[in-house]
Amino acid sequence: MSDRSRFTDSTTSSETQKHKKKKSTSSVSYRRAQNASYKPVSTKRKRRHTEEEYQEPSRKRKTKKKKGCLGSILLPLVLLILIVFCLALIFMRSAFQKVEKYNLDMSQISVNDQDKNIDHYQTIALFGVDNQDNKIQDTGSRTDCIIVASINKSSKKVKLMSIYRDTYVSINGQYDKINAAYSYGGPELAISTINRNLDLNITDFATVNFKALADAVDILGGIELTIKSEKELKNLNDYIGNMNKINGGNSPKFDETGTFTFDGNQAVAYSRIRYMEGGDHERANHQRLVVEGIVKQAKRKPWKLKELVDQVVPQCKTSFSTGDMTKLSLGLLRYKIEDSQAYPFKSVDEKYGGIYYGFPLTACSNAIEAHEYLFGTTDYEPTEELQKISGKIEAVTDDLGY
Repeated sequence: MSDRSRFTDSTTSSETQKHKKKKSTSSVSYRRAQNASYKPVSTKRKRRHTEEEYQEPSRKRKTKKKKGCLGSILLPLVLLILIVFCLALIFMRSAFQKVEKYNLDMSQISVNDQDKNIDHYQTIALFGVDNQDNKIQDTGSRTDCIIVASINKSSKKVKLMSIYRDTYVSINGQYDKINAAYSYGGPELAISTINRNLDLNITDFATVNFKALADAVDILGGIELTIKSEKELKNLNDYIGNMNKINGGNSPKFDETGTFTFDGNQAVAYSRIRYMEGGDHERANHQRLVVEGIVKQAKRKPWKLKELVDQVVPQCKTSFSTGDMTKLSLGLLRYKIEDSQAYPFKSVDEKYGGIYYGFPLTACSNAIEAHEYLFGTTDYEPTEELQKISGKIEAVTDDLGY
């Protein structure tokens, strides 16, 4: 290459560099310059990133402060709830210690537990004694109300089964109305009679008097019940007058049929009506409606539990320990009465030996239906003892023409 050419190239190169420098002020060159010079841009981003990193802990600190603030509110609240809960437990345990405890003589109680499903349920006998002076005696008082409560241990669903007080049963081999068992031999004989005639495994009971039932209704502000007929209305008003004498008070009588809020004496009178359509069957139905009404109101007004325990429990007699009663009371909101029925499911009311009885048709078939209702057992086989009892009752109903 000639010197001229080298000179020209050199000059051109120098001019080109100058030209590029001049062009660096244009927008196109600026973008290129920016692309070519990454560090300055990176540095700025880095600084912004650093500022963000610097600000991040501050935000974290603020979040922590919020959590700390929330925790400072929740902690005392949780502690308060725990304190109230513990105080409620202490109070209930203290109140339950006032209840009259009854130590069952288990050697006097017959228990049948061959039903495969029966262990999944807690089965309790509830007795309401017909005593004009409101005293709960171990013997001498007939049971105006008999209810078997079946509680599913898993679902907490409850089924109630009334037993008609005139039901013809075996009481240790002697045949009489089932309501006489309590009078003859106290809770042991009453429970054993239920177990033997229905193949059940009851080992716990609770007995209440008229005053306890009335007080429970009054504390809860009354329960809603329906008067369905003029005959029922007349009998109800007669019993209201009787309850005012037994319990004290001046509960008013009703002027007409319909649905009303019943106070304590009115509700107990409603559960005692006998001389009406359906007889003992309708009476047992009334008793279940009163129990359901009390449970429903108690669930609606749990703040009344303290007053209920304080006033009603001391008027009861039970085989439950203080711990068992506390556990049952705390579980009240979880319990749901799923259904209520009456035993015998199929029966006939007839006079025998000058006395009216309710005869199961038959004892075995009714017991099978009871096990299906209470425990969901569809293939129950009655015990040999129950089959013998059923046979003797069938002999009577055969003589009566059934």
